[in-house]
Amino acid sequence: MTSVKQLTSDTMGTIYELTNESGTIVRVSPEGARLLDWVIPIEEGRDIVAGYDSIQGHIDARYYGATIGPVAGRIAGTRFTIDGKEYQTEDNDGGNTLHGGFNGLDTDTWLAETFEDQTKAGVIFTTDRRDGTGGFPGNVRYQVTYTLSNDNALSLTYDAVTDQATLFNPTNHGYFNLTGDTQKAIDTHLVQINANHVAETNEDVTTTGAKTAVAGTKFDFTKEREIGDTLLDDPFLLDHEQEWDLQVTSPDQKVRLTVTTDRPAVVIYTTGTGEVGAAMKTGPMANHGAMAIETQGVPGTEKFQQFGDITLRPETPFHSVTTYRVHF
Repeated sequence: MTSVKQLTSDTMGTIYELTNESGTIVRVSPEGARLLDWVIPIEEGRDIVAGYDSIQGHIDARYYGATIGPVAGRIAGTRFTIDGKEYQTEDNDGGNTLHGGFNGLDTDTWLAETFEDQTKAGVIFTTDRRDGTGGFPGNVRYQVTYTLSNDNALSLTYDAVTDQATLFNPTNHGYFNLTGDTQKAIDTHLVQINANHVAETNEDVTTTGAKTAVAGTKFDFTKEREIGDTLLDDPFLLDHEQEWDLQVTSPDQKVRLTVTTDRPAVVIYTTGTGEVGAAMKTGPMANHGAMAIETQGVPGTEKFQQFGDITLRPETPFHSVTTYRVHF
């Protein structure tokens, strides 16, 4: 049977702990509707999610495990246009808007409602934003639902409604190291991504509107291989031709993570020298110590229609599901 309970600690504040019948434990926080822990019942419990040892550490660093929005990634030039009207967002990334600006959804304290039954347990997080917050139009209600099932799947469901046209392209910025120890590099993790193209990016990581075939490049994970010491911060354009879109396997072969999503892209970000030494819950972060798996619309879609549409309108509420499943 699955269960959910509310806990409080001096270091983490209020958290919600989801448990299934196999003993898998997921912990989430209303601060940023954030994924904190995902403990697999092997050995003495292997926590595959990288994070800080306090909620203040998460808040200060902002993105670890957090719900990102209203627009994940970068809005180039801090400007976008909807129905002929131009809007300006905040410059928090060298002339661009990153992850919603200075006060993205990761900075909100979300309201929480729990649920449980025989096969699943979860938390529904809700937050409201007023028209003009961060430069984005519309009074918008956002919801993120974390659901842990007995088959060891963690589903993240995103919903949003607005009273006027705006942009919405959310993601979760969870970082993973399947060894359970971010003092170990992820270089020998095995990765497979069902994507034959990546979105081309500029030096500032904004997208150009073009796509590049992965064959023969460092982005070719169409067949399983070690990730190596490659630094990534790139949008893979998913083909959606298999039962899962991405899989990662631990070096000891004891844990495999599969990801399935209805979104057109996944940004893979690997930590580098900028994160080295950060005070993670397992000790100082190693170089290349974790990878973020960020399912989303293609960054830059607000400027490049060939990538789709991330406009949220009153008549078309947003709904999307990404499911992470562990096999052990």
